[in-house]
Amino acid sequence: MRLLIILILTFSFTACYAQSDTAFAGDSAKYYSVTFFSVPDNAEIYSDTSFIGVTPLSGHRMKEGVYNFKFINPGSGNYWQNSNETVTLDLKSDTAVSVFFKFFYYFDSDPFNASVLFQDTLLGYTPLRLFTESKLTGDLIFRKKNYRDLIFKLEDYDFETGAKVKLLPKGKESLNESVYKDKGTQFNTKRNLPVIISLGVASIAGAYFTYDFKTKGNRDYDEYLMTGSQQKLDDSKKKDAYFVVSLILMQAAIGGLIYFLFFD
Repeated sequence: MRLLIILILTFSFTACYAQSDTAFAGDSAKYYSVTFFSVPDNAEIYSDTSFIGVTPLSGHRMKEGVYNFKFINPGSGNYWQNSNETVTLDLKSDTAVSVFFKFFYYFDSDPFNASVLFQDTLLGYTPLRLFTESKLTGDLIFRKKNYRDLIFKLEDYDFETGAKVKLLPKGKESLNESVYKDKGTQFNTKRNLPVIISLGVASIAGAYFTYDFKTKGNRDYDEYLMTGSQQKLDDSKKKDAYFVVSLILMQAAIGGLIYFLFFD
């Protein structure tokens, strides 16, 4: 009986050892470290359908082989799904994987089917969904036949909502032109151009005559001091009087010009 128990225990131990040794010997695959980066950060990483983690992620151990990684853009909005990136990797060594998400733009117009131009290049027609490698800067032009061109500043673009513009028929002042004028001048009434031009000319003429009369009056007075001529003294006084009148008229013209330029 003892012999039978010893034989059974010996057989069980030998079998377990042999099985364990076989599993160890069979697991000959190599493992490597993979580091994941993305711009922007916090992108979810999937290997096929298995969730790995969130970028940046370093030191993730994976078995040698071919993998398909999917990166979910953390900037996905409520009104659209931003681009996701996929990377196929044949893992044979310690590796770093980096992805750069594209920028997503959505442009619409009323009426639709307006052409959208950027730096004299046609991007497409509204409604337009656009992916770009880098962030756009500068201005867009929305253009449609029988409608006024509309300039859209990309610095005003909202990535959460996109941009929708309203085009006005030709012959009417465009909406963004009205906003620009109000923001630039804050005038409630149109400027009186003929009056402004007249006052500008009067100001220049007044400045010229003021300088001329003063210069000539000083010259006549210098000659009076040298010659003692009463006529030169009288001429000097007369030109000084003209100088004062010209100075007053010039100041009045400048005051009127300022009023008609900057006050309603």
